[in-house]
Amino acid sequence: MDRAPRQRARAPRASAKARAALVIGGLAAGIAAGEIGARAVGFRFHPHMRNRVHFAEPDPVLGWKNLAGASGAYGGNEFETRVAINEAGQRGPSHPLERTPGVARVAILGDSQAWGDGVGDDETFAALLDRAARGRVEVLDFACPGYGTDQELLLFDREVVRWRPDVVVIAVFVGNDPKDNLSDGTWQYPKPRFDVTASGELVLRGTPIEPRPLVQAGIAVYREAMRWSALLNAIAEATNGTAPPPGHRLPGHPTVYNSVYAPEPDAKSTRALAVTERLLLELVAHVRASGARPLVMLIPELWQVDVAVRPQWRSELAERRADWRRPQRVLRRALREDGVETIDLLPTLARAARESPDGGPHVFLRQWRHLDRRGHEVVARRLGASLGIPLTPR
Repeated sequence: MDRAPRQRARAPRASAKARAALVIGGLAAGIAAGEIGARAVGFRFHPHMRNRVHFAEPDPVLGWKNLAGASGAYGGNEFETRVAINEAGQRGPSHPLERTPGVARVAILGDSQAWGDGVGDDETFAALLDRAARGRVEVLDFACPGYGTDQELLLFDREVVRWRPDVVVIAVFVGNDPKDNLSDGTWQYPKPRFDVTASGELVLRGTPIEPRPLVQAGIAVYREAMRWSALLNAIAEATNGTAPPPGHRLPGHPTVYNSVYAPEPDAKSTRALAVTERLLLELVAHVRASGARPLVMLIPELWQVDVAVRPQWRSELAERRADWRRPQRVLRRALREDGVETIDLLPTLARAARESPDGGPHVFLRQWRHLDRRGHEVVARRLGASLGIPLTPR
């Protein structure tokens, strides 16, 4: 007896548009729930928290540069301030390109330490010196967050030399400048770099940087979202790789033993320091060729200052054969041999920190590890002494 084949009922299949709508709706609902949750639990919203990209734009030669005319709130766990980039792409006071007769001019090159990450526009050491000079000296801050010595060399040749400075201060942050000088940048902002040949010649790689419109459009969207979203700021804080500085057990911290400070640094750390030395000497040569006076300022890491004020830590590091001042020692020797005026800020900042009571003012933001207001004032006084710009005591 024949039986008719049984047919299973099929559920109607959702269209591609409907499925896409469900996915988008689910994502939107999840984001909205996360945003509400972040605010409900009391997350403290910091506009542009650790989002310096708001004040930068891509550049085919430099990788990125300060975004002229950009301004806005900027903050993190330890600070809230505002940043304004002037029409010339510098942070701080504006001065015309044309020189004023009888007025000296100082240009500052550096990374986020010299840019003033964590302090207000009028609190950077460049701004303090410009104000203290009372019109006798113009101080121009060309520093840009994330820059290495390689980008500073390119920036000097393309931009700084046009301003015809009398003095060029090269602020070297030993904490990451050597590493940055080996870097190709990030996916958001690739950067050029220099290779050093066997004969000591510098060969520029990775330029011009090809524009990536989709990536830059995504960065622009993210930048705006970070201004309003507590959820994105909470994610940024949770995933931030900056751990609190080492505490009382610093002598055993991997910062010392897996880096340039180790008793025998690895090949990459050694190369990074050698490339930095070569780039510094090249930049000094370009500054001299322009007719300006070069002055190199070495900015230490926070933990180096902590070691400098703690004899017990120094003793323990000596027992472990860690060279906790190696970058300063190597760079100062090379610069001294070339006759370059050099300011090692480690003793100056350590002295200021030693004079601070426990729990009182320091010279660095403890978590963000950048110079704080007092640190910038200390640096301004030391640099001003070399530039003939005395700061009036508060």
